[in-house]
Amino acid sequence: MTIPAWKPIADAKRQATLDAIPQKWRITEPIPSPAEQRDVTGPYIQQYLSAREIEITELDAYAIAEKTTTGEWTAVEVTEAFCHRAALAHQFVSCLHEIFFDAAIEDAKKLDAYFAEHKKPLGPLHGLPVSLKDQFHVKGVETTMGYVGWIGTFQGIKGDARRGVFESELVRELRALGAVLYCKTSVPATLMCGETVNNIITYTTNPKNRLLACGGSSGGEGALIALKGSPGGFGTDIGGSVRIPAVFNGLFGIRPSSGRIPYEGAANSMDGQNTILSVIGPLAGTARSLQLLFKAVLSQQPWLYDPLVLEVPWRSDVEQETRALVEQSANDPSKLAFAIMKHDGIVLPHPPIARALNIVEQTLKRLGHKVRLIERSLAVADESRS
Repeated sequence: MTIPAWKPIADAKRQATLDAIPQKWRITEPIPSPAEQRDVTGPYIQQYLSAREIEITELDAYAIAEKTTTGEWTAVEVTEAFCHRAALAHQFVSCLHEIFFDAAIEDAKKLDAYFAEHKKPLGPLHGLPVSLKDQFHVKGVETTMGYVGWIGTFQGIKGDARRGVFESELVRELRALGAVLYCKTSVPATLMCGETVNNIITYTTNPKNRLLACGGSSGGEGALIALKGSPGGFGTDIGGSVRIPAVFNGLFGIRPSSGRIPYEGAANSMDGQNTILSVIGPLAGTARSLQLLFKAVLSQQPWLYDPLVLEVPWRSDVEQETRALVEQSANDPSKLAFAIMKHDGIVLPHPPIARALNIVEQTLKRLGHKVRLIERSLAVADESRS
């Protein structure tokens, strides 16, 4: 049987990622099969960590940032803990494309030195490890996006001078905010898929049940954060690529409106497709961690560096008004109104999706909120397609 020319290249890349894990963090005993050990979260992964590493990595991004920005915890200690946990996560569910722990620890040392000299954090994400979907270019790190043909190139272009030196705009802004970048996570080839599989790392599985998918296309982010190998990270979304991994892995994720977080300089599989724009969105274990990441990026005024970003900062007044409305609804549920469209007149949702929508509808009604069902007839749907 003839071996395809791409396979040795893919195998070498997959092995190189494993080899980037320090020897002290490699699991030496055989890892149980998914059938033998479905769930590798919680106590299972914790058995390989020290008590201090568990203390650090079990906190959400918001709580970690509170400690690193005040100097209570050092950036180095936090970074090392998450690098260790991310290394374990990859060995369990194959969720990383790129590992650059050494560079991350050096960056963390610089942040600690900055804090020691200036007695203040570099920014609101000072010392916080942040993971990235493998669409973002980081200096000294490859971007394959799951394509074997992109190995050793810059987005498939051999000999391109940008390889290894170019960085995406979001990466630049995260560094300016004090975030520590340490790994890039797996994606399905071409991105447009609700599960994560490619010819380099094969399948990324769900940490809660390794017989199931972790979602996609930001599936590696979902799996890594579910295993708490990252307190928060950034994925991309056009048709569910942040939202699907979030729901599959029990996380919080948001697909912002177009033009909120800078996409400038990020790789994509659909360059020039501007009909429905892909957007960047954060994933994390808690809603407040999403707010921290989103608010921090907007504080960098990304519209000055990416012409497609709208000049809309974080509006604290709108946030407070919304919070007040929600709090008032505890006493008067009728103050909140929700619209639900269960069917777009074209594609009927699968039974589990329909069930989820029904649960939402009944729960909102039970709490006393106003619910309006939006009906879209087939006639309207046909007219919109003509």
